[in-house]
Amino acid sequence: MFSIGTVFASDLAVDSTADMTHGAGASVDLNTHHDEGGGGLPQLDASTFPSQVFWLAVSFAILYMIFSKKSLPEISGVIENRHQHIQADLESAEKLKEEASAAQHAYETSLAEARNNSAKILHDMYDHMASRAEKKTNAFRDKTEKNILDLETRLHQAKEIAMEDMNTIAAEVAREAARKIVGIHPDLEQAKTVVRALNDSTAKAA
Repeated sequence: MFSIGTVFASDLAVDSTADMTHGAGASVDLNTHHDEGGGGLPQLDASTFPSQVFWLAVSFAILYMIFSKKSLPEISGVIENRHQHIQADLESAEKLKEEASAAQHAYETSLAEARNNSAKILHDMYDHMASRAEKKTNAFRDKTEKNILDLETRLHQAKEIAMEDMNTIAAEVAREAARKIVGIHPDLEQAKTVVRALNDSTAKAA
């Protein structure tokens, strides 16, 4: 922008100088005029500042109109699209975060329920096994007690039968001895009664 204004200002200065030279009727060379000016930069000449400012304002207005009509809307559109894209990404990320939190909560809930169910199943299984074991134990104890009682009954019966046989044998021996020694013939039942009395007396004395 400064170069454009400087060019326009330099052209205007040259034109002004040429007009003034021709109007005064002098035959001064243009190069000689520039040499007398000191040979400095034209844009630093204080006499050209107003024209430079003017063309600077014109250039700025033209550039502003060009940018405001074409470039600025495109830039604004790109920025807006980018903003919308970022906003959409943020919303998607927030939605995914919520879904992940919900999934994690559901997983933790399911895991807790599974643990509770497992604990309940184990507890029920333990109770069932304990109940079955107790029933088995009670049944085995009852059966064992019954078998022992039956065995004791059979032993008692066998003992009584053995004792009866022994009494019978002892009665027969006693009767035979009485017949041979004394010469009497006692009844077998009487002899058994005597043998039983002797056995009872011996058991009481023991």
